[in-house]
Amino acid sequence: MKFITNISCALVLLFSSLAWSQFTFVSEVSRNSIGINERIEVRFSMNQDGDNFNPPNFENFKVVGGPMHSVSQVWVNGKASFTKSFSYYLVPEKKGILQIGTATIEYRGTVYKSNVVTVKVGDAVQQQQRQQQNYGYGGYYGRQPQSQPQIDRSKMGEGIFLDREISNTNPYVNEPITVVYRLYVSHNAGVRNIGQAELPKYKNFWSHTIDEKEMRVQVGQYKGKEYRYIVLQKVVLLPLKDGTLDLEPFELNLQIESMTGRYDIFGAPEIVLNEKQYSTGSKKINVKPLPLENQPIDFTGAVGKFDFKVTPNKTTVKANETIELNVSVNGSGNLDLLNLPKPVAPAVLEIYDPQLIEKINKNIKTGMDGSKTEKYTIVPQYKGKYVIKPMSFSYFDVASKTYKTITSEEIVIDVTEGPELPTNLPEKDELSNSDVFVDIVKEVNFDTEEKSNFFDTNLFYFLLIAPIVAMPLVVLVDRQRKKAAGDIVGNRLRTNNRLAKKYLGEAKRNLGNKDKFYEALERCLHNFLKAKLHIETSEMSNDIIVETLRNKNISEESIQAFMHLKETCEMARYSQMSVETMNNDYAQAADVISSLEKQFKTLK
Repeated sequence: MKFITNISCALVLLFSSLAWSQFTFVSEVSRNSIGINERIEVRFSMNQDGDNFNPPNFENFKVVGGPMHSVSQVWVNGKASFTKSFSYYLVPEKKGILQIGTATIEYRGTVYKSNVVTVKVGDAVQQQQRQQQNYGYGGYYGRQPQSQPQIDRSKMGEGIFLDREISNTNPYVNEPITVVYRLYVSHNAGVRNIGQAELPKYKNFWSHTIDEKEMRVQVGQYKGKEYRYIVLQKVVLLPLKDGTLDLEPFELNLQIESMTGRYDIFGAPEIVLNEKQYSTGSKKINVKPLPLENQPIDFTGAVGKFDFKVTPNKTTVKANETIELNVSVNGSGNLDLLNLPKPVAPAVLEIYDPQLIEKINKNIKTGMDGSKTEKYTIVPQYKGKYVIKPMSFSYFDVASKTYKTITSEEIVIDVTEGPELPTNLPEKDELSNSDVFVDIVKEVNFDTEEKSNFFDTNLFYFLLIAPIVAMPLVVLVDRQRKKAAGDIVGNRLRTNNRLAKKYLGEAKRNLGNKDKFYEALERCLHNFLKAKLHIETSEMSNDIIVETLRNKNISEESIQAFMHLKETCEMARYSQMSVETMNNDYAQAADVISSLEKQFKTLK
């Protein structure tokens, strides 16, 4: 999961506190002078996370313990340090001045060597003297053993907080709100890793997660104290209905570090790791309904602060010359969900389906701002002056808690050249005298007509034989015509199949693009119903669709599957959909259409 991967990277940077300082790799021993019967610990330590460790051969020593691998982080006055080490317990095999050779480690492609350590080995030491040296676990360099308290598990994870900040807990329906999730860690606490995260599903909200390029470590105040923190997630929400809505908890499983109170022989505090779950808990969002009083007739649900414009690129053109008409809204509010008004003009201005242009920025400050434009292509057919009627856009202004309406001006399109607009013909033809009377011819010369014998011509014999020869062909064509006419259902099914495949194909090509995919899938369902039930899109209320399908004796299972898919397409624009969900919906659409095809064919 990308979310967990990003957090894990941030935790490494933040809570492991890897300062980008110079890499160091050193060897050290618990004591530089021992008896031949004593043992020492040698530790190879680095201040960054190196790889491919290779120990020395420990010539003249016998390895009696190790290797032991440890990683520790320590915070002192807000400053962090990182140590990774490999330890061995050694017993000398002879007396004298002995050396422990170099070990190697690889860091960022470079191999580093540790220093050589010298140890003086003398005569055997008595048991009582050995105990007083306190070289074992719990003391170092001759210190007296320290107390070794147990971990107080009730205090595990102290100084670590998972917080949720909501911009507004009492919004209106469709009013954008923002939620920011932060993980705070004090300078004296540590987090090693993150486990499975349970993210809110935002039921009854339209949601958009703001992508973060990187999780940046920051320092800030939390409950009056200074903490390090990272932002886990930023979300823009639009409540889709009024009432009390539940915001589910955001949960994390963290691997936290706790100090035992003990120290190793080198003076570093002993740290253990424990799993602990953190949760923000649920939260109630009280959503206010939009007022019905003074609500404009053309109000479609826009909430925020907007400006509305209708602008043609030109108003004087020739016939068949294109005009671009931009209908746009810009401002802050629920831009993703609002609908723009449609232009109304005479039929001689051919208006094509618009191109949608969205430049919407989801952010923490406003929730959502930018612009939404529908660009229409208009082609006039005839010479003359034509009017595009004024268009109005209404929205609810949250600041003033009132509805506002912006109306564009009337646009006159002047078509200067082209064919004249056809007019109706008069009820009666008005004819001139010249159309009624012609000149009278005073003299006529007659020629004698030459007679011929038609029955002895080639034309006579052709006309006599042609019907006899053509009769079988006529019968064959008639049979084929009747057969084709009798297969109306088959022809219709083939046409409908091609129609369904066309729109399903368009949906398949847009898998991964949520808006285009569900728009194509919805067109597929609508056109399928139009072809099968002979109803228009404007008549496609859910009640009419269900009633009509039941009247056609379609199975209840198929009806429910179709309506569920239709509802999914309608809700997709308000919700986030994964590629896996789109694939499942595509497969379901293909199955539902195939099932309905078979039932229609059987019933007919």
